[in-house]
This record gives sequence, C-alpha cells and structure tokens, in this order.
Amino acid sequence: MKRLVVLAVLAALVAVAASTALARNARPNAPAACAKGAVAARVGGKAVCLHAGMACKAAYNRIYKKHGFTCVAGHLRKKAKPQQPPAPAPTPSEPPYTPPTGPVGTANTTVTVDMFDDTNTIFVLSQSTIPSGMVTFVITSKCIGSCSFDLEGIKAGRTLNPAESETWTVALPPGTYRYHCDVAPTLMKGTFTVTP
Repeated sequence: MKRLVVLAVLAALVAVAASTALARNARPNAPAACAKGAVAARVGGKAVCLHAGMACKAAYNRIYKKHGFTCVAGHLRKKAKPQQPPAPAPTPSEPPYTPPTGPVGTANTTVTVDMFDDTNTIFVLSQSTIPSGMVTFVITSKCIGSCSFDLEGIKAGRTLNPAESETWTVALPPGTYRYHCDVAPTLMKGTFTVTP
C-alpha cells in the first residue's frame, strides 16, 4: 500500500512539474488559434482574436488598422481594400502618314504661310487647295517665339525667329498633305489638298 501511495505522489509531482514547464514556455495571453476570418493581435496588453462586429475602443484604432480593421461606433469593421483607379483609355494614335506619290502636274503655284503662336497657335495658308505641280511656299514667322513649317515627309523648313522668312519650292503630286511646327507639333498642325 505504501508503494501505491508513493507512486501516486510521484505521478502527481510529475504532472505538476510538467504543467509548470509548459506554462513557463507558453506566451502569456496568447490565443491558441483564431477562428476563420479572425486575426490574432495584442490590444491593450492582451492577446485577442479580432473579427468584424466585435466591440472595440477608438483608442486602439492604430492597432486595428494594422490588422485590416477600423473601429466604427464601438464595433470593428473590416477595412475595404482600396480600389485601383481604372486604367486610362488608350489614346488613339494617328495612323502612320506617308505623303502622296505619283505623277506631278504642270501648275506653278505660290502659297504664303503665316505662322502665329500668340493667342492662337496656328498656320494661315493663302490656299488650302492647291493644283498639282511646282509649289513655292513663302513662309513668314509672326510668332512670339520660334516656329517652323514642316511639310511631313517632303521638306522640313528651318526654325524661324519672329519676323524671319524663308522660301522653298517642292513638286507635289495630288493628295492630302500634313504639316506641323517642329517647336509645337501637337498644337500647330494642319493639312491641305493638292488636286490633279
């Protein structure tokens, strides 16, 4: 009987020692596991499982936010993920331009081109429809800054300072021609037509 009592006492001592060792290695106030949808956190020195709808204090909002929650009217709410702004619509690009080719007519025409960049950034051509043949452009800068007349794919005029001019002649077959200013190509641009 003494043996039985000694064995029982020894078993009790081992059990107490084991539970004391486990208690020393365990984190204080650590939840064993949080339910699905809940997040383990330390709030006010205590380990808790945060979940939507539970009571909260605004004083701990910084901690709640760190875990994806916010305290609204005394209850936790899951923070919505920030929405990505919609991707901008692609800018339609102009189709590639190739100047007209083919036989050139026999006309000899002079076109004056005045360039302005003060209140309206524009070109003023004396004609917007020109007969096919040899075309002489008399280009005058009435710009405040520098401007140029670039007949795309045909001839790029030089950059002119205010009140400067230049003249050049090109052979133009029938078709539609694009022109622009190399200084402000998106603002100063246009087209004209050459007829047969």
